Amino acid sequence: MAKKKFLMDEDEMDAILDSDIAALDQGHSDQKILDIVRAGGQGLTAAQDFYEIPVDQIDPFSLKGASDFSRWSEEEVQDAVPAFRQYGGSFEPIIVRQKQGSHRFELIAGEQRLRVTRAAGAKTITARVIRNCSDSEALDIFALTNIQRRSTTISDQIYGWGLVVENHTNQGARSDLGAQDTLSAYIKGMQTSRSQVYRYLALRALVPELLPALDSGKLSIRAGEKVAALSPEHQRAIAPYIHLVSEATGAQLVALEKGGWDTDAAAEIITGRKKTRRQRYDSSMRTAMLHARKYVAGHFSEACYDDLSTIIVDALEAWLEQHPEMRKGR
Repeated sequence: MAKKKFLMDEDEMDAILDSDIAALDQGHSDQKILDIVRAGGQGLTAAQDFYEIPVDQIDPFSLKGASDFSRWSEEEVQDAVPAFRQYGGSFEPIIVRQKQGSHRFELIAGEQRLRVTRAAGAKTITARVIRNCSDSEALDIFALTNIQRRSTTISDQIYGWGLVVENHTNQGARSDLGAQDTLSAYIKGMQTSRSQVYRYLALRALVPELLPALDSGKLSIRAGEKVAALSPEHQRAIAPYIHLVSEATGAQLVALEKGGWDTDAAAEIITGRKKTRRQRYDSSMRTAMLHARKYVAGHFSEACYDDLSTIIVDALEAWLEQHPEMRKGR
């Protein structure tokens, strides 16, 4: 899913390229990620083979699944082309692996660099070819190189760490991060904390509609962690108020769900405003009519449609007969 991150003019792009050079000098590069993957026990070999590879022989990474990291828009790619030409190409080689039994390559890291290279009309790109790279190793490199990007979003972190954990959980490792040497090595190498990674993993339960609020800062990570503990239905119910949810009100919403969810009560917790009697009546009536329409459509034949008013009133009267204490005026 493409997410618009930032629009760049030439000055901004130059600044980014300058910071890329500084990052390389400090070791914050794809080579750093390869070192981290090795430290985690992955058996990478011959990772220093560099080649000029035709751009039309490089295929997208095949293991990312239905989701993806945020990508530059086409406008941002075009904005990067002048600076790319000025500096004579990409500073850091992309990472690929050769496809088995083929002369083609699979991209592992460097999608934006490859897109800019193609947009600039270049026929080849410098690539670091990792030989004997397993699917598990490729997935770790793909995830970690995207996690360490300067322009990464919170939703990128959620997706990336989720990939890494699922990758190693699927190999039979326990889901407890503290018991997994490989994941512990990655957390240390990426200079983050176990508690922060736990938060990212908890945030995977957020419905997709709420992720932009995290990325924009309208919803804090700690508040988002509370919201993620709610059912998807209840998360969507509070979506209009998500920019008002704090860690404290999020905890109250979790308690409300455990005790019996009420959307009006949830809105009152978030906004701090109680609805008037008329507002509660209107809200309840709208909900009741929606449920009634759905029930009638699923259970009543068209022959009953002319008598629906009588049927509904009779049903309501029968309910009041069973619950006389609820009759008005009692």
